[in-house]
Amino acid sequence: MREVSIDTETTEIPAGLEGLSSIEARRRLAEAGPNRWVKRSRLAGVREAIGLLLDPMAVMLAVAAAVYFLLGETRDAVVLSLALIPVLGVDVVLEARSRSALDKLARAAAPFADVVRQQHVVSVPVEEVVPGDLLVLREGHVMAADGVVRWAANLAVDESSLTGESEPQSKREWTSEPGEAPAEARFFAGSQVLSGHGFGLVSVTGPATEYGGIAALVAQTAAATSPLQRQASALVKRLGTVAVIVAGALFALSLFRGEPWTRALLGAVSLAMAAIPEEFPIVLTLFLSVGAWRLASHGMLVRRLASVETLGSTTVICTDKTGTLTRGEFRMTRHLVLVPDLSEREFLEAAVLACERHPTDAMERAIGAYADARGVSPNELDARWALIRDYDFDAVGKHMSHVWQARDTDDTYLVVAKGAVEGILAHSNLDEGARRAVLDANGRLAAVGLRVLALAGRSTNRLGAGRDEDERDLTVYGLMGFQDPLRPEVATAVDDCQRAGIRVTMITGDHALTAHAVAEAAGIMHDDSLIVTGDELAALDEGERTARITRAAIFARITPEQKFLIVDGLKTAGAIVAMTGDGVNDAPALRRADIGIAMGQRGTDVARATADLVLLDDNFASIVETVRQGRHIFQNIQRAFLYLIAFHLPIVVLAIAAPLAGVPLVLQPIHLVWLELIVHPVSAVVFQAEPAAADIMSRPPRSPAASLLPRAALRRSVMSGGVLAVACFAMFLWQSPMIGEAQARALSLVVLLSGYQVLMFAERLALPELAVSAVPRTFVFWTVWCAAGLSLVAMLYVPAMAGMFRIARPPGAHVSAAIGLGVLAVGWRLLPRWSGAGRTKSR
Repeated sequence: MREVSIDTETTEIPAGLEGLSSIEARRRLAEAGPNRWVKRSRLAGVREAIGLLLDPMAVMLAVAAAVYFLLGETRDAVVLSLALIPVLGVDVVLEARSRSALDKLARAAAPFADVVRQQHVVSVPVEEVVPGDLLVLREGHVMAADGVVRWAANLAVDESSLTGESEPQSKREWTSEPGEAPAEARFFAGSQVLSGHGFGLVSVTGPATEYGGIAALVAQTAAATSPLQRQASALVKRLGTVAVIVAGALFALSLFRGEPWTRALLGAVSLAMAAIPEEFPIVLTLFLSVGAWRLASHGMLVRRLASVETLGSTTVICTDKTGTLTRGEFRMTRHLVLVPDLSEREFLEAAVLACERHPTDAMERAIGAYADARGVSPNELDARWALIRDYDFDAVGKHMSHVWQARDTDDTYLVVAKGAVEGILAHSNLDEGARRAVLDANGRLAAVGLRVLALAGRSTNRLGAGRDEDERDLTVYGLMGFQDPLRPEVATAVDDCQRAGIRVTMITGDHALTAHAVAEAAGIMHDDSLIVTGDELAALDEGERTARITRAAIFARITPEQKFLIVDGLKTAGAIVAMTGDGVNDAPALRRADIGIAMGQRGTDVARATADLVLLDDNFASIVETVRQGRHIFQNIQRAFLYLIAFHLPIVVLAIAAPLAGVPLVLQPIHLVWLELIVHPVSAVVFQAEPAAADIMSRPPRSPAASLLPRAALRRSVMSGGVLAVACFAMFLWQSPMIGEAQARALSLVVLLSGYQVLMFAERLALPELAVSAVPRTFVFWTVWCAAGLSLVAMLYVPAMAGMFRIARPPGAHVSAAIGLGVLAVGWRLLPRWSGAGRTKSR
């Protein structure tokens, strides 16, 4: 059982509430079972095994083995049958590697719930929540189970996932028997906390919850694949269809020419084995899944593989300020009293009374620490004042308020409110001169990078009819300034982004002057005359808004709803947008962005569920590193695909040319098995292990309209594959009459593998814009390269293997000539890069 401790200063447990002990929680988990809303299918493993057995190469091998058996060539039939083991083994290893990476990601992405264990708030996996747990209910969190509210403060819940009704449901506490609790005191798994906070006693977990039945239906929906995965699968299907049609035509042509049906069938099967590029989806899935796991080590959790593909094309990063560019560690450093006859102590007492009694907000905790250091104690205030009305944060006015009653009299009340300066002024009784003085003071504090809250209040001898009346005619007591230092690595990360052609746009709810000060410190390129506020944005029509959005880099006093408009405007202008967010209301903007990035530490469950990526450390530098890794992954996918195209072309040409020329097959099924065991490690392991180019963040983003493979590089790969095919077939035709079919086939294989060995070097350098070292420096490259070469040596010089592969060892001079021919067939591609590297080194 995994339990992660949480800072107890963050969540204060109300008196009278006790959670389970760790020992009792483990006992109940064993008794009730994991809190999974959907049971895992027992047939999932069987389906995966069947999928592996239906691998196209394995099916073709089985057909070829059957043909050899019908021909009476039992040895060849047994050899091909045994060849199924390494072929399927490679698939199993690659699939297992992908599955392992995805399983690790799934465990990292598994949702956690905050519960009270042994009088401490701890975070445990949702699967380990048990009946009897005391669940912490926070804004933005998703309920982990069904239960009853035991303590609540302005708790409102969205139960639309169950009822379909989007209207928030207010919840109240229930201290009696759980079974007798009314609907307004119950909470249900899958519901979201919209506002307030509280504690709830879990009564039902797992499939027995109200949400369990709905979740089971959702689980039946197939998981979405990424665009590249769909393109690769479609490519394989199209080429597979063409291969089957051509193989069928080749079979018919061979029969028409009077060849035995068995030989004709072997030729058709060989062509099908050669032509179906079944490595493409395997390689792509492996690159994306392993790449996603690597991103997790850089502080970014990938929830959707499609986002890995998009990272390299990102042109704009829209980032929050607090906690992303800054540390998110608020410290109240200044206060400014604006009422002449109000003492400092009275000001600080009002500030504490404007906060929640069990504060979870970082700024409220900062206020409490600042006041406590100056002798103002919340416990002392509780002895004098009783909270009778608690008005939650108003997202429109950006403020909250409390109404207190003096404990020693019945007709003395104090209304206190805190929030954004503009929101507080809207409820004040100040004249224009006093209002201007408050705004000027706010500007002075914001200009030095402080985040500013206003504090207001009034004493009264009667309660108002409601919130509007209670908050009317407030006196602005003063301002509070909070410091949130810039992360030290942000300036370098912003510079890296901008050098890579990526615009950095800061979107914040803070004052424009505060936003400008932070942007200056972070080095965000901007026009001082284009700092756009939420009010200015709201006043523009759609055309003007889009134009302003595409030019501005700083947005201040922005609401969550306006974040969606900013992302939409950027996308309308053709940008590829990465957007950060942490709140429930950020979900639409995260969904609209090409890449939605949720904050892992301070983000809500709703934001994390909506996002494509989760920023585990809430650090902007991790976003930049993620873009770097995304470009690296895509660059390696391109090189692997180019290698596969160049690799398959000679095999396909040889499979077609031999029957058309009326000569024996150059490559028989056993040779294709051998080549299969070479191409998989090279394409799936060697290129994946290639390090990123040194200048990968010095080039502009890849255009999303660009083709997957650059045309020039594709032409070079096709040309080298074609030249190698001609060289192999020419060697076979030339030498067959002179030294016999077996030795000629051996020479053709030498030409082919020699060319493939050089091709590994060539495709590493296939993208000339990359600053890649001419000589590989990875252990994986040299291991696979040497293993492939040794397999050819063994085939030529070990009699048993030569017999199995139907070849005979040719003279040494012929072998040397074949090696030279294979190297020349592909080596011409290396001359420009290696000669350029030599000139650079000499300079």
